[in-house]
Amino acid sequence: MFNYLAGLVTSSIIFSATIIFMGFQYGGTQHFSDIIANSITLVDKNGLGANLKVLDDDGKNILLINDGKIKIFNEEGVEVITMMSDNQGRGHVRLKNGGYLDTFNDNDNKTAFVGENSYGDGMLSTFNSSAKQTSLISSIKGGFGKLTIFDNQGRESLHLLKSLTTFNAEGKITGKYGTNNTEDGSVMLYDRFGNRGWYKSGKNS
Repeated sequence: MFNYLAGLVTSSIIFSATIIFMGFQYGGTQHFSDIIANSITLVDKNGLGANLKVLDDDGKNILLINDGKIKIFNEEGVEVITMMSDNQGRGHVRLKNGGYLDTFNDNDNKTAFVGENSYGDGMLSTFNSSAKQTSLISSIKGGFGKLTIFDNQGRESLHLLKSLTTFNAEGKITGKYGTNNTEDGSVMLYDRFGNRGWYKSGKNS
């Protein structure tokens, strides 16, 4: 009887160890509190590709790495950032759902912004080392493009929107070069207070 029980216990231990080992090797669900290693290689049961998935407390994806792509998800489980290589082997970062990119200098001041404006159009903005805006390239309402240049204090000094317009340090318009309402070329100059002083049209008299 004793030999029978001993054999049963031994068989159970061997069976359990085998199941655990197979779980480790072939993707069974296991839980570890901490893993410390020089390197970790993830492969499937054939020794080929695998994936890394990180979930939040609700079981939704936070991070997924597979097929050469890194995907980041928001709190709703929606993919918002994808990093990958394209068909030509170049690095590619895709920002979704109103995504944007900010860069900062060593003083934690913003130096650049790439994203969208309040109309959902694309925009690119740069800042100097004091976090003052220096330039803006943007699509605006109506589908037009606009280029704006600012001085070192973040004050608008020039913009290009159908016409080239300049401003002085007080923000007053000083000149405009472009196309008038009759589709002729035109030049306008203003005094320091923004009052129109001289106008010339390209239309033949």
